[in-house]
Amino acid sequence: MVIGDLDVFVRTAHRLKRRLPNWTVIPRRAGLDARSGRLTFLDFRHPKRFTPGRSSAGAGAASLDYIEEAVRLWRRGLIQGLVTAPVTKWAVARVQPRFVGQTEYLARAMGCRGVVMMFVSQRLRVALLTRHLPLRRVPSAITPRLLRSTIRLTHKALATTFRIPRPRLAICGMNPHAGEAGRCGQEERRIMIPVLRALRREGIVCDGPFAADGFFAARARYDAVICSYHDQGLIPFKMAARDAGCQISLGLPIVRTSPDHGSALDIAGKGIADPGSMRYALELATTLMTIHPYGH
Repeated sequence: MVIGDLDVFVRTAHRLKRRLPNWTVIPRRAGLDARSGRLTFLDFRHPKRFTPGRSSAGAGAASLDYIEEAVRLWRRGLIQGLVTAPVTKWAVARVQPRFVGQTEYLARAMGCRGVVMMFVSQRLRVALLTRHLPLRRVPSAITPRLLRSTIRLTHKALATTFRIPRPRLAICGMNPHAGEAGRCGQEERRIMIPVLRALRREGIVCDGPFAADGFFAARARYDAVICSYHDQGLIPFKMAARDAGCQISLGLPIVRTSPDHGSALDIAGKGIADPGSMRYALELATTLMTIHPYGH
């Protein structure tokens, strides 16, 4: 099922001389009672005409409508997986000022206290300890509780969702040289090392904290790496994945994936964006729903 505005797809396909799929179109107001087994387009038919590459409060409101509809369908038991396309956050925030991102929105709407953003490719899995935070806020955000919950949730997801018998986790330090015994920062000594020792006593394999600058160049074989902040994890991940990876939200009661990039308004609608990450997100969601038909 595709949730959106059909007119946007029709106009874009016409401009790019592409054919649309042979899908069944259902107006949003008609409701959805059952899964037909065919490709379905749930058409919102917003009266506003949207222009690719020109975001607005109206486009933000439409994006919010789509994700709210997905949550409604999940609550009715009609969907087990969700692949979200990128949104322009500032446009959504114009109609919902407290909007941080789709991951946070889904966690709140689905009643989840802890959610971890993990990026997955064939070569590398990277989970983030903090997500979209300014760097100046990262040190105060990294707490023992956050580190424990992130490691436990990532470990559980690797064992259950990805069927890895004994997951091995690596944790990257926040500071240069992983703090260098306190000379470059105290977060590793005061927070990370005590938490890792305690979790190892529980039987969780979690090594570190490692210096991130050297870890990715010569890393041992780990099933996932937990990074302290956004760019620490996403730069090596995107260099390794090369548009063949995506994000998965761990801790939701539904399989949810998304591309590992933003909306790229400068090239929207031109037909030159690489669809690899979106394709990977669709394939991974399909695979995981086959393993876990009712979510994870």
